[in-house]
Amino acid sequence: MSETVNVAAEPQQAPATEVSSPRRRRAGADQAMDPWLFFAALALGCVGLVMVYSSSAWLGSRTSGSWEYFLRRQAVFFAMGVGVMLTVSRVDYRLLRRFAPQLMAFAAGLLVLVLFISEDINGARRWIDLGPVHMQPSEIAKIALAVFLAATLARRGEQIRSFKTGFLPPMIAACGTMALVLMEKDLGTTVLLGSVSLILLYVAGTRASWVLAAIMVAAPLAWSQIVNVGYRRERVESFLSGDDYQVEQGLIAIGSGGPFGLGLGNGRQKLGFLPENHTDFILATIGEELGLIGIFTVIGLFALLVWRGLVIARQAHDRFGTYLAIGLSALFGLQALINMAVVLSVMPAKGITLPFVSYGGSSLLVSMASIGVLLSISRRPEPWGISDMRGRRSERADKPARRLRKRVSGPKIDPRGARANLRKQPG
Repeated sequence: MSETVNVAAEPQQAPATEVSSPRRRRAGADQAMDPWLFFAALALGCVGLVMVYSSSAWLGSRTSGSWEYFLRRQAVFFAMGVGVMLTVSRVDYRLLRRFAPQLMAFAAGLLVLVLFISEDINGARRWIDLGPVHMQPSEIAKIALAVFLAATLARRGEQIRSFKTGFLPPMIAACGTMALVLMEKDLGTTVLLGSVSLILLYVAGTRASWVLAAIMVAAPLAWSQIVNVGYRRERVESFLSGDDYQVEQGLIAIGSGGPFGLGLGNGRQKLGFLPENHTDFILATIGEELGLIGIFTVIGLFALLVWRGLVIARQAHDRFGTYLAIGLSALFGLQALINMAVVLSVMPAKGITLPFVSYGGSSLLVSMASIGVLLSISRRPEPWGISDMRGRRSERADKPARRLRKRVSGPKIDPRGARANLRKQPG
């Protein structure tokens, strides 16, 4: 009897790992970031830097009087992007989960703002003029939507199998973002956002029939946006008839390059024949000057980047990290796939750039920041106090449970007093 009282009355001590400092636990648990993902992103950025200079030198000399005009701007953004990538990689990615609603609201605000203050360029309003920099809010919206969906799906857990509470709310947020992007006359990015949203919903465990139903509803809406808008309809008609000047010039560039290319800087289509050869059609310049070897190298680097992103998703410690890594990897993979399909005349022309490679400051910065997030997930850091979703809210929620356990357990028993009382009791 006395032994039983002694065991029950002994206070339980916390393990040594629980009383160690959070900074020490975090330093011990963190691991090195994924080297292959870092290499793939850096290599693509370097290829883009070289090819932007090669493809835009003639254009820069004609428009701004400097052969290095586009190179200098791209080099500045590339250096800034590397700094952003390394900085973000050292930050706990769970911060994005805590501030996902605010990030989504900020991106939506920019999408609304660009409709009122931007200039109409080729019938589209997509850029906010910040002086030396032109920011494209849709680039920020892509990352914000991936973060918001990952946080929402991770929070709902098994509720994702319910249509009303699991499938519908994320789809409403995605459709709202897609509608704002579509108002900018950017159908390609709209389709990209919808594809990533459905991929995340399917991976999170929603029913495949709902995903298929969403595709069947979206397909006629997308087709109406094509046939009822003049320039989109003309692109499709030109693609079907094989009479698209830009695509033809791109194919001529790739065909003239052959297996080994004409040599870096020796391309001819960039001399005013191929429009947008340093942005949307930079892959054609790569094929002309570096040949099929150059194109296969770029494809291999993108395949490596997406593969490492999926590996990071599989190894993540939490659902949010898994969903976010899948969403960012899908964004890179689908955007590169669409751009290559357009250049190779597999689908009609769309205004989708090649990530890391095409000229564009905001796209490069956002892409590098996204790689930083993936590198942070690959490190699998211990959560910071500000990034832990439990935080003070869980402490407040635990207080009633602690009071209940205290009332049920009764007053604290002194082991020595208990043994004395047992000795006084008659045998």
